[in-house]
Amino acid sequence: MIVEKATKKVKCDASGCNNKCDYVIINKRFVFDGNIYLCSNCISMLYGEISKFIVPKSIKPIYKKGGKE
Repeated sequence: MIVEKATKKVKCDASGCNNKCDYVIINKRFVFDGNIYLCSNCISMLYGEISKFIVPKSIKPIYKKGGKE
């Protein structure tokens, strides 16, 4: 999946939202247009809800401090 700025001027796909879309979530697996068009308000609310469940893990350091392994 890829998130990009929207080039088409369509309505937001969120239920009850009448704003114009600002972002598009592109899914290459669908045969037909499986893209999801979201306005900036709806995508920020979606990000807030997803962040409750998925937290990025920190990167493990290559070298440990202190000299011992």
